[in-house]
Amino acid sequence: MLKLEMLPAGCGDCLILEHLHDGRSQRILIDGGTPASYPALRARFSREIRPHFDLIVVTHVDVDHMGGILELLRDTTLGVTYDDLWFNGFLHMKPFLADALGSAGVATFAREGRANDDLLGPAQGAALAVLAKAGRWNEAFHRGPIVALDVGVLPRIELQGGLALTVLSPTPATLQKMALVWAREVRSAEEELAQPVSPGGEQLDLLGGLDVKALASEPEHRDDAPANGSSIALLAEVGPHACLLAADAWPNVLATTIQRLLRERGLRRLPVGAVKLPHHGSKRNVTRDWLNLVECSNFLISTDGKRFRHPDAQAIARIIYERRDVRLHFNSASLSALRWQSESLQVRYGFTTVFPGSGGESLVLMIG
Repeated sequence: MLKLEMLPAGCGDCLILEHLHDGRSQRILIDGGTPASYPALRARFSREIRPHFDLIVVTHVDVDHMGGILELLRDTTLGVTYDDLWFNGFLHMKPFLADALGSAGVATFAREGRANDDLLGPAQGAALAVLAKAGRWNEAFHRGPIVALDVGVLPRIELQGGLALTVLSPTPATLQKMALVWAREVRSAEEELAQPVSPGGEQLDLLGGLDVKALASEPEHRDDAPANGSSIALLAEVGPHACLLAADAWPNVLATTIQRLLRERGLRRLPVGAVKLPHHGSKRNVTRDWLNLVECSNFLISTDGKRFRHPDAQAIARIIYERRDVRLHFNSASLSALRWQSESLQVRYGFTTVFPGSGGESLVLMIG
């Protein structure tokens, strides 16, 4: 059995995946939300003595994914331990630069200070860099990059206890794109971390009608942000139970790697118990090319809607328009989410919505 928990994470992701077997819990933390949402993550484990994770995954360099992890690893009073940390730093992306720059170009690139192996997060001396280098870092990949190569079988790591993780993103091409702009992207994350937290606000018209067919039929424009393209997206499986954890992955990458997986397994569609939507339900990441390859009823959206008003209506419409018995799981009762509570829409398109309790609780889904 799998237990997937979405913690309150501001505009970001903070997921706990547990495999319950033989009276033992195998636990993975995927991202940590924003620095401002860290108190929710800390409260979740504050009653444990030295909380332990079998694995911590930092999917990519973006403040709404890595910010809470940095706070967690700095928090010596909590004393978190882990067996492995998965995160692609610049040193893991550097090998893919040669195809774009040549070996001489890579040397010039580094000499000009446009990237370096220590540039992993805020202030270049943050806990993620220090603890990753001092501890276990990408050990399952022999300390190399976490990447779905263009040829061969997709990487599949089986953890003790039987939980298997298949890498669907990033690819060599997306890591190369991120490496080329690494310094800029990390500086952007640092600047965002330094900004005071603003409560923000949404100004959506809840009374306006939603034309699901029109929204689902809108032309698709795909995400091309390098940081999102470098996301670590995983298919987690144990026995017949599975969930797709898509981080902020590019939709064309998901479509390509899922197609490869289907060919490997001789399937037409990939059956999964849950999908954590990429990029918080952005219309540029939730596209038909990969949605049509997945057989699923539970779709999870992690965001409070305050940064980009995610999830986009077009993304949700693409899910519910051609499916029935869909359950949309939101970890925040944002205006962008609440508009899907419309009884008339739910009856017409055969879907339901699930929200956490009013006290800021996590949203929990049992798979299997």
